[in-house]
Amino acid sequence: MPTLVLIRHAKAENTPPGPGGDHARVLAARGEHDAAVLGRALVDAGWLPALALVSTAARAQQTLQHVLGDRALETWSTRRIYDGGIDGVLEAVREVPDGVEVLWVVGHEPVMSSTAWELTDTGEQDEGREALHGGLPTASAAVLELGVPWSDAGPGVATLRTVLRGR
Repeated sequence: MPTLVLIRHAKAENTPPGPGGDHARVLAARGEHDAAVLGRALVDAGWLPALALVSTAARAQQTLQHVLGDRALETWSTRRIYDGGIDGVLEAVREVPDGVEVLWVVGHEPVMSSTAWELTDTGEQDEGREALHGGLPTASAAVLELGVPWSDAGPGVATLRTVLRGR
Protein backbone atom coordinates (compact mmCIF):
# COMPACT_ATOMS: atom_id res chain seq x y z
CA MET A 1 0.00 0.00 0.00
CA PRO A 2 1.27 3.51 -0.75
CA THR A 3 2.38 5.40 2.35
CA LEU A 4 1.94 9.17 2.47
CA VAL A 5 3.86 11.20 5.04
CA LEU A 6 2.52 14.74 5.43
CA ILE A 7 5.17 16.87 7.15
CA ARG A 8 4.65 20.32 8.61
CA HIS A 9 7.75 22.49 8.24
CA ALA A 10 9.88 23.01 11.34
CA LYS A 11 9.95 26.15 13.53
CA ALA A 12 10.72 29.24 11.46
CA GLU A 13 12.31 32.52 12.45
CA ASN A 14 9.80 34.97 13.91
CA THR A 15 11.20 37.94 12.04
CA PRO A 16 8.94 40.27 10.09
CA PRO A 17 8.84 39.38 6.41
CA GLY A 18 11.46 41.24 4.41
CA PRO A 19 12.17 40.88 0.71
CA GLY A 20 10.29 37.81 -0.46
CA GLY A 21 7.76 38.12 2.38
CA ASP A 22 6.48 35.06 4.20
CA HIS A 23 7.70 32.81 1.39
CA ALA A 24 11.33 33.69 2.24
CA ARG A 25 11.19 32.99 6.02
CA VAL A 26 13.91 30.56 7.14
CA LEU A 27 14.18 28.01 9.94
CA ALA A 28 15.16 28.93 13.47
CA ALA A 29 17.98 26.93 15.11
CA ARG A 30 15.37 24.95 17.05
CA GLY A 31 13.62 24.16 13.77
CA GLU A 32 16.80 22.74 12.27
CA HIS A 33 17.26 20.50 15.31
CA ASP A 34 13.62 19.37 15.44
CA ALA A 35 13.59 18.56 11.71
CA ALA A 36 16.66 16.34 12.11
CA VAL A 37 14.98 14.53 15.04
CA LEU A 38 11.85 13.97 12.94
CA GLY A 39 13.97 12.67 10.07
CA ARG A 40 15.63 10.06 12.29
CA ALA A 41 12.23 8.94 13.60
CA LEU A 42 10.83 8.56 10.07
CA VAL A 43 13.85 6.63 8.85
CA ASP A 44 13.95 4.41 11.96
CA ALA A 45 10.27 3.56 11.36
CA GLY A 46 11.03 2.54 7.77
CA TRP A 47 9.39 5.51 6.05
CA LEU A 48 12.29 6.69 3.88
CA PRO A 49 10.66 7.94 0.69
CA ALA A 50 11.40 7.41 -2.97
CA LEU A 51 10.18 10.95 -3.67
CA ALA A 52 9.39 14.15 -1.78
CA LEU A 53 7.03 16.91 -2.81
CA VAL A 54 7.92 20.17 -1.10
CA SER A 55 6.57 23.68 -0.90
CA THR A 56 8.68 26.33 -2.58
CA ALA A 57 8.83 28.33 0.70
CA ALA A 58 12.34 28.56 2.16
CA ARG A 59 11.35 27.07 5.54
CA ALA A 60 9.81 23.99 3.88
CA GLN A 61 12.85 23.49 1.64
CA GLN A 62 15.15 23.75 4.66
CA THR A 63 12.97 21.39 6.68
CA LEU A 64 13.33 18.75 3.99
CA GLN A 65 17.12 19.22 3.97
CA HIS A 66 17.35 18.73 7.72
CA VAL A 67 14.89 15.81 7.76
CA LEU A 68 16.92 14.05 5.06
CA GLY A 69 20.32 14.75 6.58
CA ASP A 70 22.95 13.50 4.14
CA ARG A 71 20.55 11.28 2.15
CA ALA A 72 19.91 12.02 -1.52
CA LEU A 73 16.32 12.04 -2.71
CA GLU A 74 14.35 12.97 -5.79
CA THR A 75 12.44 16.14 -4.92
CA TRP A 76 9.66 17.97 -6.73
CA SER A 77 9.19 21.56 -5.54
CA THR A 78 5.79 23.07 -6.19
CA ARG A 79 4.09 26.29 -5.20
CA ARG A 80 0.79 24.35 -5.03
CA ILE A 81 1.86 23.04 -1.63
CA TYR A 82 2.53 26.60 -0.42
CA ASP A 83 -0.70 28.27 -1.51
CA GLY A 84 -2.90 25.69 -3.24
CA GLY A 85 -4.71 24.38 -0.17
CA ILE A 86 -5.86 20.79 0.10
CA ASP A 87 -6.71 20.69 -3.61
CA GLY A 88 -3.19 21.81 -4.55
CA VAL A 89 -1.62 19.12 -2.37
CA LEU A 90 -3.90 16.41 -3.75
CA GLU A 91 -3.27 17.51 -7.34
CA ALA A 92 0.48 17.16 -6.76
CA VAL A 93 0.07 13.77 -5.05
CA ARG A 94 -2.04 12.45 -7.93
CA GLU A 95 0.89 13.08 -10.31
CA VAL A 96 3.21 10.71 -8.41
CA PRO A 97 4.17 7.55 -10.36
CA ASP A 98 2.60 4.30 -9.16
CA GLY A 99 6.01 2.73 -8.38
CA VAL A 100 6.59 5.14 -5.48
CA GLU A 101 5.81 3.28 -2.26
CA VAL A 102 6.56 6.05 0.27
CA LEU A 103 5.97 9.73 -0.48
CA TRP A 104 6.78 12.72 1.71
CA VAL A 105 4.97 16.03 1.31
CA VAL A 106 6.56 18.94 3.17
CA GLY A 107 4.23 21.87 3.63
CA HIS A 108 2.35 24.16 5.97
CA GLU A 109 -0.51 24.35 8.43
CA PRO A 110 -3.41 24.17 8.38
CA VAL A 111 -3.15 22.39 5.02
CA MET A 112 -1.08 19.37 6.12
CA SER A 113 -3.47 18.36 8.93
CA SER A 114 -6.53 19.25 6.84
CA THR A 115 -5.27 17.07 4.01
CA ALA A 116 -4.74 14.18 6.43
CA TRP A 117 -8.23 14.75 7.84
CA GLU A 118 -9.77 14.77 4.34
CA LEU A 119 -7.95 11.63 3.20
CA THR A 120 -9.02 9.71 6.31
CA ASP A 121 -12.66 10.87 6.29
CA THR A 122 -14.62 7.64 5.93
CA GLY A 123 -17.77 9.05 7.51
CA GLU A 124 -17.26 6.87 10.57
CA GLN A 125 -15.90 7.81 13.99
CA ASP A 126 -12.15 7.22 14.03
CA GLU A 127 -10.38 7.82 17.33
CA GLY A 128 -7.00 7.81 15.59
CA ARG A 129 -7.94 11.01 13.78
CA GLU A 130 -8.18 12.82 17.12
CA ALA A 131 -4.40 13.33 16.87
CA LEU A 132 -5.13 15.75 14.01
CA HIS A 133 -7.40 18.05 16.04
CA GLY A 134 -5.68 21.34 16.60
CA GLY A 135 -3.39 20.75 13.62
CA LEU A 136 0.14 19.47 13.33
CA PRO A 137 2.80 21.19 15.44
CA THR A 138 5.97 22.33 13.72
CA ALA A 139 8.35 19.49 12.74
CA SER A 140 5.70 16.80 12.90
CA ALA A 141 4.30 14.29 10.43
CA ALA A 142 1.04 12.46 9.83
CA VAL A 143 1.69 9.01 8.36
CA LEU A 144 -1.14 7.59 6.25
CA GLU A 145 -1.61 4.38 4.29
CA LEU A 146 -3.63 4.77 1.12
CA GLY A 147 -5.87 1.98 -0.13
CA VAL A 148 -5.68 3.28 -3.71
CA PRO A 149 -2.98 4.36 -6.20
CA TRP A 150 -1.65 7.93 -5.94
CA SER A 151 -3.76 8.95 -8.95
CA ASP A 152 -6.94 8.21 -6.96
CA ALA A 153 -6.00 10.09 -3.77
CA GLY A 154 -9.09 11.73 -2.34
CA PRO A 155 -11.51 11.76 0.59
CA GLY A 156 -11.76 8.60 2.64
CA VAL A 157 -9.04 6.56 0.91
CA ALA A 158 -6.47 6.49 3.71
CA THR A 159 -5.89 5.26 7.24
CA LEU A 160 -3.93 7.36 9.71
CA ARG A 161 -1.14 5.17 11.11
CA THR A 162 0.54 7.63 13.45
CA VAL A 163 1.56 11.20 14.10
CA LEU A 164 5.27 11.71 14.83
CA ARG A 165 6.80 14.78 16.43
CA GLY A 166 10.35 16.01 16.05
CA ARG A 167 10.72 17.32 19.59
